[in-house]
Amino acid sequence: MDEAIPTAETSKKIEPISKDAVHHICSGQVVLDLATAIKELVENSLDSGAKLIEVKLTDHGRTCVSVSDDGCGVLEEDLEGLGLKHHTSKLRDFSDLTEVGTFGFRGEALSSLCALSELSIVTRHKCKEHGYKLVFDKNGLLKKKEACARAVGTTVFIRNLFKALPVRAKEFQRNYKKEFSKAIQVLYGYCLVSTNIRITCSNTISGKQSSQVLGTLGATSVQDNILSIFGKKSLDGLLQVEQILPEDSVLQEYGLPSDVIEKSKNNFSWECYVSSCDHSMGRSAPDRQFFYVNRRPCDPVKVSRLVNHVYHKYNAKQYPFVFLNLNLKRDCADVNVTPDKRTIFLIQESLILASLKSSLLQTWEKTLGSLTAAKLVEPNFTFKRTSSSIAKEEPPAKRQQLTPENTEINIQEDSNSLVSYRTEINEKKRNLPRLGYSTKSTTTTMEINLDLIKQSLVACKAHQGINGQNLARKVKFRTKIEPNLCKDAEQELRRELTKDSFDKMEIVGQFNLGFIVARLDDDLFIVDQHATDEKYRFEKLQAETKLRTQKLIAPQRLNLAVLNETILIEHQQTFIDNGFTFKINDQGDPGNRVEVTGIPVSGNWQFGQEDIEELVFLIREGGSDDSIDCGDGIPRPSRVRQMLASRACRGAVMVGKALNDVDMRRLMTQMGQIKNPWSCPHGRPTIRHLLCLSLLPR
Repeated sequence: MDEAIPTAETSKKIEPISKDAVHHICSGQVVLDLATAIKELVENSLDSGAKLIEVKLTDHGRTCVSVSDDGCGVLEEDLEGLGLKHHTSKLRDFSDLTEVGTFGFRGEALSSLCALSELSIVTRHKCKEHGYKLVFDKNGLLKKKEACARAVGTTVFIRNLFKALPVRAKEFQRNYKKEFSKAIQVLYGYCLVSTNIRITCSNTISGKQSSQVLGTLGATSVQDNILSIFGKKSLDGLLQVEQILPEDSVLQEYGLPSDVIEKSKNNFSWECYVSSCDHSMGRSAPDRQFFYVNRRPCDPVKVSRLVNHVYHKYNAKQYPFVFLNLNLKRDCADVNVTPDKRTIFLIQESLILASLKSSLLQTWEKTLGSLTAAKLVEPNFTFKRTSSSIAKEEPPAKRQQLTPENTEINIQEDSNSLVSYRTEINEKKRNLPRLGYSTKSTTTTMEINLDLIKQSLVACKAHQGINGQNLARKVKFRTKIEPNLCKDAEQELRRELTKDSFDKMEIVGQFNLGFIVARLDDDLFIVDQHATDEKYRFEKLQAETKLRTQKLIAPQRLNLAVLNETILIEHQQTFIDNGFTFKINDQGDPGNRVEVTGIPVSGNWQFGQEDIEELVFLIREGGSDDSIDCGDGIPRPSRVRQMLASRACRGAVMVGKALNDVDMRRLMTQMGQIKNPWSCPHGRPTIRHLLCLSLLPR
């Protein structure tokens, strides 16, 4: 008799998930990436009272990760429960959460790592004369235990991370450099806040010598940790933010009563350092902003948004360095929100934001109107100038701002009046000398009655039996042409248009000597002739330009964070493409192994260390080698992009130039060749949807 096939009724039976499956599901929520794995182990070391923590990676963490400390070690009677889920010494009851002062308390970290990798531990408690080497299975059960020699403390080894999750393992192997950079960024947070504790991190690539990525010296202050991690330059312009009472206007902004200060002024304090708002002190990206609650690294979205918003009032082009540690009563913050504990709920969030805003405003206001004399510690870049390099840089061309006012479009939506607009259409005969035409234009006035359009839509639905959903499906573009809706309009264009769409567009004519009107099926589009040609030229320059290098008379030593130095060394070709050349001293101290031997110059444009650091950031955020082109070819510092954008602007078709059919077709063809054809380098839209012709009365 054949075996019965399960029916829908039997397949819906509710049964418990196996313990092994539950373990894998929960583990995937706790340890999401390399950074989380290292974070959990470092937090365990800090909780053990360690004064020295060493993080060692092999092949950027792909092969092995180990975290070693000199903490108190693990008691022999606790060894069996080390890898078991929800086994912890921090809690006995849920109510104990309000008293927890340690980083870890859930008992999930080591258990999750057992499920996701090959985990082994070597530990020695301070009351023992020898240590133990422990090996755990995927369920966290201790399967091997043997005595071994070790100083007091613990070392955890993670091999083949994510081996139990094939998809995540493949993704990790593909983006390992980006994962490595993210892990180092997380380590920065613990290094800065951990005073009197030495933390180091090194990476060993197979067949090569181990190199230190970062390290602190066990300093007693946050400023000294900043110096150790980011170098001497990072302290220039660093300001301490003193806590002040929020002003009445700020209290009103956050909906707080005036007496809230007296009731709550002793509930929190902070230690905070920020960059000066002087342009030379800020950064091109928010990559050095660190927030803590009771020395626990966290991601307070509202706090970080506030800091950057206030800073941009004084310096709109950059981001500040931020170190902010909020000291709160333990019952005023909830850290039991997400598995990684980086999302924290604050009871007095509005008051904290109000106090922080007033304090930041006062801090940065003091720097306005004052002149800071910079100490000339090192000479500026000095280079040999040849006659060919002293080329006069043309000033940026003045570009006409195209707005509804100067394009002579005036639309009034009134059911009792006509909508009229005036257009100028070139007859396109100026460039056809064989037919005997010199230049001629005409003005055409078109009258459209909105009421007739509405009546036509109703009649169309009634006659053809088209329901509202089908009619709506015919309208692909709905976003109005307004400055605050540019993002929505661009998303519609990305969704509906392909590179082939531009070749298929029919040229209707030129409008106002600045725009091309084109048609694709039943949709009418308007294209900014200058913006689209500028973007095409910019992307071409971006992909092909290699800046000329000017040799320095005396090489200049760079003082970089160790991670940034490592990225620079591994991606020298990218810097060479941007005109920088270096001399690398493999035997030098980490952070001081690189000397600049040549810098890019172009006319009056000169570049230096700030551009190098920005380029390092672009490479670091890009991840793997095949994805660091930032969408436009070679990664470029923002000032190089500005220079290329200026050149593209000067060479592009200008507003006011009459175009013939060949010119307009060339510009439309170019749009299909641009990687990102929706806006020019300066942010002006290149194309917008005007009208769906199927909505007009027949």
